[in-house]
Amino acid sequence: MKGRVLNNKGVAIILALVFIALLSVIVVEFLYESEVEASLASVYEGELEAYLSAKSAVAKGIAFLAEDLLNTVSSGAPPVDSDFDLLTFNMGASMEMMNNAIMHATISDEYGKINLNALLMPQSGGEPQERVPLVNALKEFFRLRDPGEGARPEDIVDAILDWLDYNDGDSQRPQGAENDYYMSLENPYPCKNGPMDSIEELLLIKGITPKIYFGDPEKNQLPLSEYLTVHGDWLGRVNVNSAQPEVISAMIAGFTNNPADIGVGQRIYDDAHTQPFTDLAQLDAYGVIPKTPVSSQIQQQRQPKAELPLFNQSSPARQDVQARISVSRMFTLQSNAFRICGNGLCKNKMVRIEAYIFRNPYAMESNLSLRDNSLNRARSSSKIQPSKQLASGGNIPSPDQRREDGTVSELPPEPFRILDWKVIK
Repeated sequence: MKGRVLNNKGVAIILALVFIALLSVIVVEFLYESEVEASLASVYEGELEAYLSAKSAVAKGIAFLAEDLLNTVSSGAPPVDSDFDLLTFNMGASMEMMNNAIMHATISDEYGKINLNALLMPQSGGEPQERVPLVNALKEFFRLRDPGEGARPEDIVDAILDWLDYNDGDSQRPQGAENDYYMSLENPYPCKNGPMDSIEELLLIKGITPKIYFGDPEKNQLPLSEYLTVHGDWLGRVNVNSAQPEVISAMIAGFTNNPADIGVGQRIYDDAHTQPFTDLAQLDAYGVIPKTPVSSQIQQQRQPKAELPLFNQSSPARQDVQARISVSRMFTLQSNAFRICGNGLCKNKMVRIEAYIFRNPYAMESNLSLRDNSLNRARSSSKIQPSKQLASGGNIPSPDQRREDGTVSELPPEPFRILDWKVIK
């Protein structure tokens, strides 16, 4: 009887030990899961704060662009955009604390780059037509860049043009590629046959390797995204105040049919970053357009516009007019599209947001006009007739304000529009 009691006590002790062991495992597992969840929550919190800081940095960049344009409009200064202005922001927008994160923003001018989407001009009922001078400028750019790897500038440009044209039925260029080429690849995909949505699409185009796109560090080459864009001026013009020397030289060569001279581009670049150009006629000094003789200036001032075609094609005055028209097709001094890079850093987590912003200068002027004239206008009607708006000294309504019935909405047009937005973690 005594032995049976001892056996029961032994079993009870063993069961108690097993229970304690199981309970210990459960507690340890619970503590481990709690620690993992706390760690994940901390990581997510850091990533979220970094993301919010990056968005705030983009908003800060937009606010600067708005303030810059408003100051220009209010002061009556020449409507000029330059890297000089952006450098002031980029140098002054140092790392700033936002809650537990650090934010930083930089702005670059997309009008200072060659717009690939402007290489072709849409045509109703037919194939798009090439902007030949701009196509030549792109070829000259790749000659200056020296892509290497046996790639010829003509081959690269042909492939880009075939990627952009309307459809697969368009005539293929000598060294280009249409849908049959891309669908025959090991990892097939269709040819775009339309405007490019992002500059990174270049990596999908025949002949453009990562080395060509990102550049050769030994040659101090920047990625193609610093020279080419898909959000630039739709007429193909380049802002001479914010373009790189290679782009300036290539544009001059493409429109004059002369070999690209990097020296001219470098001089223009250096002077634009010392004192921005306020008139395209200032490019006379660099031989981009011929200098105008005094007699030709007087003759142009006195000559009625309707009689301009009567100039002899070889006369100095006629050549000068054509040259100035040519320069206005090459370059501009204003910009409406910008790339804002917003960076956020929190707890070793970094988030970058690249936002491509379109700034509508007319909208800013219209908003100022509405604000200044608000006390003098009757607000009883929700419609403003265009003729009344012009008679009161206002601006011509923008497309954003027009209604289908021809009237104009009182709501101001949109001053900024996001063209593209990408998050990089």
